[in-house]
Amino acid sequence: MKLKITMLGLALTAIAFTGCKKDDDETTNTTTVTNEKVVLDFADYIAHYAYSDLAGETTDLYTKIAAFNATPDDTKLQACKDSWKASRLVWEKTESFLFGPVATDNIDPRIDTWPVNFNDLEIILANGQPFTASYIDGLDDALKGFHPIEYLLFGQDGDKTAAQFTPRQFEYLEALALNLKTLTGDLATGWDPQNNSSYYHEFQSAGNGSANYPTLLSAYEEMVNAMAGICDEVANGKISEPFVAQNPELEESPFAKNSITDFTNNIRGVEAVYLGNIGNDAAGLEDIVRKHNLSLDSNIKTKINNAKTALGNITVPFGEAIFSQPIQVQNAIDAINELKTVLETDLMDFVQLHVD
Repeated sequence: MKLKITMLGLALTAIAFTGCKKDDDETTNTTTVTNEKVVLDFADYIAHYAYSDLAGETTDLYTKIAAFNATPDDTKLQACKDSWKASRLVWEKTESFLFGPVATDNIDPRIDTWPVNFNDLEIILANGQPFTASYIDGLDDALKGFHPIEYLLFGQDGDKTAAQFTPRQFEYLEALALNLKTLTGDLATGWDPQNNSSYYHEFQSAGNGSANYPTLLSAYEEMVNAMAGICDEVANGKISEPFVAQNPELEESPFAKNSITDFTNNIRGVEAVYLGNIGNDAAGLEDIVRKHNLSLDSNIKTKINNAKTALGNITVPFGEAIFSQPIQVQNAIDAINELKTVLETDLMDFVQLHVD
């Protein structure tokens, strides 16, 4: 959970990180997919692939910010803003599997805590402290990661120009981008098959000597709990808390007006894990479910589509929608909670019955 109350405080260019339904005649044959293959493919084609993609996007963001800092203009600033959104797209999908190094190394809150603490941020900008790597890494979570970068790039109203940057903001922005690049690089290394001590090998050895996953079932339960967990966070944290409080300051990505896109990509991440389809058509949970229970498979896919549709029906930025589109916002909460319920009850019951 990254929402930290310390207040005052896309389709973009297609990234091969999609959730399209596999047809029966595609490469992955449901009838031959084993329980073991789903776990093996998750490590290879979901976690390893996605975190490598994320590290590439945040490296691009850092490179663009460094270029902007060197010779600032509005064209370079827009490139930075676009790159921030591209990085968010990948990150938000990975939130459907928040286990492994992202949790054990506490990387999630270090790169994605919100809301931005404006008071403390302004103190940092004024204190003259050199923005060394160790200084940035030691900052409170609400003062580093995606959202302070978002605030510096977009400005509080989302329309910041290159001319509005101060020298100190340039320094802080580049240091934050380097920290984000470093931490997401650590995530990629943490699931790298070439790294013999990586979590990739721990997860792939589920039921075969893994310390964290003594049975194959425990790996499946980890996946299902993570999928249900992000649904709970989106519905009952990211959306519900600002909505119930009628407080847009609790919104996740307000400066870029990217919150609905963030929420939708969280659900697309759930879809991708279920289908086994993030850039590659691999074995997924759906292949096991379809062997035994076509009705459950259909219900899960319907609930995923309902959640995406409900979010798509919110047609204004989320900070406005909590006031002007309360029915659509409540419908989105309800649809995502319905998906959460089918995952944590029906899908969990299913895997406990069919996976040893």
